Amino acid sequence: MTEKGEANRVAPKEKSLSHKMTKEQKDQLEALFTEEDLKDTQCGLGPCKSKWLQGMFFTYSVSVLSTIEKRFKLTSKETGILLSGNDISQVLLAIFLGYYGTFGHRPRWLGVGALFTAASCFTAGLPHLIYGTGKDAIAAAEAVTIHKNVPFLSNLTNLKYTCQGGQGGAYVGPIILLFIAQFFVGIAISIFFSVGVTYLDDNVNKKTYPIYYTMTMLLRILGPVFGFFIGGRCLSIWIDLSKEPNIDKEDPRWLGAWWLGFVFIGFALVITSLPLFLFPRKLPATLRREGKRMLRQADKDKKEGRNRGVDYFVSLAKTKKEEAKPTLKNLLVALKRLFTNKIWTGNLFSATVSLLAVSGYWSFKPKYLENQFRKSAAEANYYTGMASLFVTVVGAIISGSVMRWLRPGPRLVTGYNIFITFFSCLGFVSLMFIGCPKLEVIGPMDGSVVPPCSADCGCSDKFTPVCAQDKITLFYSPCYAGCSQEDLTAKPIEYSSCRCIANSSTPFHYGNFSTPIPKHDWGTATRGYCPEPCNGFFYYFLVEIIIKTVTSTSRIGNSIVLLRAVSQEDKGLSLGTVTVFISLFAFIPAPIIMGAIIGK
Repeated sequence: MTEKGEANRVAPKEKSLSHKMTKEQKDQLEALFTEEDLKDTQCGLGPCKSKWLQGMFFTYSVSVLSTIEKRFKLTSKETGILLSGNDISQVLLAIFLGYYGTFGHRPRWLGVGALFTAASCFTAGLPHLIYGTGKDAIAAAEAVTIHKNVPFLSNLTNLKYTCQGGQGGAYVGPIILLFIAQFFVGIAISIFFSVGVTYLDDNVNKKTYPIYYTMTMLLRILGPVFGFFIGGRCLSIWIDLSKEPNIDKEDPRWLGAWWLGFVFIGFALVITSLPLFLFPRKLPATLRREGKRMLRQADKDKKEGRNRGVDYFVSLAKTKKEEAKPTLKNLLVALKRLFTNKIWTGNLFSATVSLLAVSGYWSFKPKYLENQFRKSAAEANYYTGMASLFVTVVGAIISGSVMRWLRPGPRLVTGYNIFITFFSCLGFVSLMFIGCPKLEVIGPMDGSVVPPCSADCGCSDKFTPVCAQDKITLFYSPCYAGCSQEDLTAKPIEYSSCRCIANSSTPFHYGNFSTPIPKHDWGTATRGYCPEPCNGFFYYFLVEIIIKTVTSTSRIGNSIVLLRAVSQEDKGLSLGTVTVFISLFAFIPAPIIMGAIIGK
């Protein structure tokens, strides 16, 4: 089939077939198929013989990323490498899974994919089971005497936590386990994206496919969105369920129960995978459509005077099916067909470049919100989930409705995708100019000073920000503010007898250090960041919602172009090859590049 002919299949306009058939027609239709053909439509596994799954693993992993970094002292570059584990497995296996899975029992392949995702969840939670909560969490949960005098927090250094999670490399075991977890989920993604999509496309009417695909896409969207919400909820729970910490959730040293969501999602996936094994190889309606197509071919052949009979077309279909059996030779031939298809190739490179640009941002977005807008990990994940839920649902519904009822042609769909790409680029560039002012922190940071009043305190380099009583001046830690008392009953925790803070509402200036503050004028500080009049997050959130709403309206059309641009037998391989390309040239390098940039 020519490229033009294939592309025109984006919005099929063939006459709809009546579902009402005479008994003679039904008998004729059933006679076309063998017992083996009819067996493929039977539900059940063995003597008894269901479908569905939505994974939250990836977005939950992203939502707890910064907490994992803090717990295991990982650098952003190391976590970027961890996130690329699922893409490595896709690069190695997606082509073969997409090609061979298309010819196998696809619902059972999907069931196996769901079990791989469950295994990923349990493996990702293992580091907590093996290594526990960590020394920092234990220290934060220890009881401390209220209003205890300490020599400039020499006894409180164990309560502080690093801002960026250490120098990395502190734990090798968790890195290996988390990488394996990502590797497993990559196998599952390969199966879902290639085998699952083609099973749906082959078993529904082409006219109603946009609606069905929209419904499945909404479910696939809700899974990741719920992943962010679950991440936010779990991070608001202390990492050790049996203890009550002496710090609140707003404290930068807070460690949430990052492992809890993995356990919950893992068990949910095991349960939902079971019905997938019960679905038939193909639905009965699909077999009827195949039979009607052969009857139409025979009728057309008769009108043209050749009259070769329906048996000829049944035999021809079986011959094609036999010749298309999965072999290494046929795989190479099919790959050649794909890469000589200009429409498919252009779409492939466009998707790869676009995802290279956005996937790194998506992986580190919660961490970006934490640092740029001073949002907690839980807050960052809730906002991310809210934005994704709203825009993707609206965009998918609009896109699916347009494709189903207006049925635009391939040229219009492709042109709209190009417009969306430019719009997305401009939108993300605009986000670069929205933020909050850079924090002026007094302590061991570039461009700052170490106050003489706390220079001899032997302060740790661990980041525990405190805000002076002027509500403007931010110190690196209570130690650098010269504080010697703390009140754990206050919310937030309050420090007093701070020799670097004057008991005044006058804003602090570096020059104030030149003269020691008398003891009776020592001021106070509270744990956490100072309140700041920054509306940047609101505008950032608003612009991002607009960008995502508009860009999500192209997803259904783009997916249909990808499927209709290739022949029936190449659909699974097509999607598998796309997975390899976007993994190898987008998803793998993007988090590593972004992690290295953030780490600097």
